[in-house]
Order: sequence, then structure tokens, then C-alpha cells
Amino acid sequence: MIKLYGFAVSNYYNMVKFALLEKGIAFEEVTATPSQEAAYTARSPMGKVPCIETPQGCLSETAAILEFLEDSHPEPRLLPADAFERAKVRELMHGVELYIELQARRHFRHVFFGEARSQTAVDEVRPVVENGLRALRQLMGKGPWICGGQFTLADIFAYHTFGYAAMAMNAIYGWDIVAEVPGLKEILARIGERPAAKRVDADQQAALQAFMAQKAAG
Repeated sequence: MIKLYGFAVSNYYNMVKFALLEKGIAFEEVTATPSQEAAYTARSPMGKVPCIETPQGCLSETAAILEFLEDSHPEPRLLPADAFERAKVRELMHGVELYIELQARRHFRHVFFGEARSQTAVDEVRPVVENGLRALRQLMGKGPWICGGQFTLADIFAYHTFGYAAMAMNAIYGWDIVAEVPGLKEILARIGERPAAKRVDADQQAALQAFMAQKAAG
């Protein structure tokens, strides 16, 4: 059985968990936080979450894990059968991560943890996200899902990107980034109705409440 290491507050952890649930893969959750201790870096060389432990060995980095799950458990498909269409899904995922998720993440320590706001980040992040949203508008498909007619890894990735990114960008700029992309709000709502999404969201909310209570207690 696959072991999934991480914690339910992490959006990257939740991407992997969502894919495991969608594919009906049996897995065990093992609570772990980022660590540079040797016992953890033996599983995740950069000490990040998530990582998984399989009968073949350990694997880290969310994109690599998602690709492994698709290759090792091809049904139900979360990537198109056609090579070009698969590449288009990956193109959208990489764009969302590089130009929206990782940019908004520069504000997370201020928005979610109360650290000092970085004016450099305030000045630099918005133009990059604007370009990322423009690219997303261009790359989105015309079907009910983000890449068109098939539910894919891109839907999972976008769902767990915009959850935190939208909150951070609204807190810093008063900017609704979801509204910038026609149809995105409806797609995210549609994703949220899937049984896997409901399970992951419920666990995430419980973890967030526990985290906030621990933080308030000092």
C-alpha cells in the first residue's frame, strides 16, 4: 500500500490525495511536516511535503508523484490518451504553478502567518500573476473542465492552487483573481462537487481549524 507523507493544510499534499482518491488507490496517510532531518530527507531529498512511499521506493515532488500515479494506475485516466493533449494539460499545470501559485505563495507568510509584508513582493507579484491569468484564459478548453471535456490532473492542480492563491491575492490587492478568468468560478465549483474533493476539503478544514487553535494557544 502507498504511504502518503504530509499534512492536510498543504495544497500540494491535497493534490496528491485528490488523485489517489479519484483513482481508487489504497493509501495510508502519515502526518509529516517539512524537515531537514535525515530520517525524512531519506524519503524526500529536499525535505518537502508531500512524498510517497511505494513498494519500489520513495518519490517526492508533486508533479512527479502525479505522473507516477497516472502511469502505474492508468484507469480512470487523469490525462488524455493523445500525446499532444497530454502535453497541453501539463502546459496548463506548469503555467498555473509557475505564474500563479508560486507567485501568490510569496505573500503566504504575511497573509496566513502574520509575518511582515514584503513590499518587494507586493510590487513584483501582481504583474506576473496578471500574465499567468492571461495565459490561463488562452489555454483553457471549452468543455465543463479546465482543459475541455475531460476531468484531468489540471483540474486537481487548479482547484488546490486557487484556494489559497485567491485568498492571498484578495488580502494583498483586494483582487479577485478567479473572476479574471471567465468560467473559472463555475469550473472550480464543479470540481468541488466531486466526492474526492469533498473528502479532501473536509480533512483540510479540520486540519486548518486545529492549526489555528494551536496557533492561538501560543
